Amino acid sequence: MGGVEMGRTSLKISVEPWWGMTMKWMLIWLLVMGSVGMACAQPATRSFRYDLALDVDAQGHVVRVTLPDGVPAPFVSSLKEAANRWSFKAPIRDGVPVTARTYARVRLVLVPKDKDHYGMRIDFLSNGPSLAFTRNPGYPSEMMRDRTEGTVTMAAVVQPDGRVTDIRLLDARLSQHNVTRTKHATAVFARAAEEAMQSMTAKPEWVDGKPVATAIVLPVSFSLNGTSDGSASASGSVVGR
Repeated sequence: MGGVEMGRTSLKISVEPWWGMTMKWMLIWLLVMGSVGMACAQPATRSFRYDLALDVDAQGHVVRVTLPDGVPAPFVSSLKEAANRWSFKAPIRDGVPVTARTYARVRLVLVPKDKDHYGMRIDFLSNGPSLAFTRNPGYPSEMMRDRTEGTVTMAAVVQPDGRVTDIRLLDARLSQHNVTRTKHATAVFARAAEEAMQSMTAKPEWVDGKPVATAIVLPVSFSLNGTSDGSASASGSVVGR
């Protein structure tokens, strides 16, 4: 598959096929594990998202997996086992493959097998810098009154020091069909997304032992959820470009 460009460095890191599977950049990789005992009155699929810090050697092998704090103990070994099986295309510097650190976004899904047990699968979503909102995007009151919903896709750069800069609008898909109103709504939603992104916390990717700048893309969805009080959330995965 095509590599993920690490920002302004022209370095690339990409997931290579494993076990002969075809992995696109928005790869869904399923690892079917044994069941996890868990009592539940009403069995339902449950999902959890995590950013895993991956240290990759010059051959593209994952040599270290660091999990975020708070991962439940039954998930730890499964997440590490999955990540250790991935292989990456190592970045090139001066014609030579070098080491890297990236962050893999994964979704761990618990699928009910019966009322007391769940099967587990792990979906690989993307890799890039680690990002988190310190506050969620606020739903603009004007758009709430107009019952306008939609998604704005924002671009930005995660700097080596962790700052998120160069925030700009890439695309928008809104429920408004009036051209003039759509342009206005796009600007309002983009401003709300930008304000939230300015306070994001970020962990940059590393190449050859040094942090690097990475260009990212982030879709931010605004949905009223069928109510009058509106909500906004970041949807999709933050990815290097």
